Amino acid sequence: MGGFVARFVLFVLAFSACGQAWAGSSSPRFMILIDEKNMGTYSMNDAERIITAHLSLKGAEVVDAELVKTNVNRDKALHAMTSDPRAAAAIGLQFGADIIIVGKAIAKGSAEHVRNSSMRSYRASVSLRAIKTDTAEVLVTDTNSVARIHVDDIAGGSLAIQDATKPLIARLTARLFTKIQKQDSAKSKNIRLLISSVSQIWQVAALKKLLRNDIRGVEDVVQRNFVNGVANFDVYWRGDSQALAEELTLAKPGYFKIKVVSVTPNKLDAKLVEGGS
Repeated sequence: MGGFVARFVLFVLAFSACGQAWAGSSSPRFMILIDEKNMGTYSMNDAERIITAHLSLKGAEVVDAELVKTNVNRDKALHAMTSDPRAAAAIGLQFGADIIIVGKAIAKGSAEHVRNSSMRSYRASVSLRAIKTDTAEVLVTDTNSVARIHVDDIAGGSLAIQDATKPLIARLTARLFTKIQKQDSAKSKNIRLLISSVSQIWQVAALKKLLRNDIRGVEDVVQRNFVNGVANFDVYWRGDSQALAEELTLAKPGYFKIKVVSVTPNKLDAKLVEGGS
């Protein structure tokens, strides 16, 4: 069982254990980036605080919010929060997170007062995505909207965001852990393998043959593309990425050697070295 999946299996057990907290070195590490706007301009970081508290209660480690704010460029962060999962994944990897939760939280007030009183209705909409940092896979997404009546604009919007976020993060984490468990129960695991310094098409064919015939535990190999000297494979493998990296390193096809340069739970980056040196 891979380290990433093992951490989540333990986390699922903690998550299901009658509300008891669980913590330890095996806990998955989360990072949170939320673009929050209350009444157009104000941000009390309500959604971020609710999500952090929920994950921490279940035993997860969460990257410190202040550390993120002081070290992440705002434009890059906004891009990651609103559009590109690869940008979000890259930021998450920068801080050593396994999962990054990104999203938006917006609260707006109605123009009219409620029943001729001094109170108004405030509606908050919160959307979240959980992204696996090493592959940029969007694991789960969810949204929620809640209305709250209050006499104060800022307080009303803040409470609406909190009310929308609490059930949303509970649903999101439940779906997230269910998906991870299903992936773990599958017969084989899909590991993305990127091999650079591939100069000729016969080398791509040789790599595919090596993976299928000479690496024990490989059930299937799918070539995704070959662009600018990089061969991209999906390897369906009975084991974790570290074990696959070791098998590739020890393989001796004779005419070249595979040098693994980076290992994450669901992805390997390697380099082809000609001559088997």
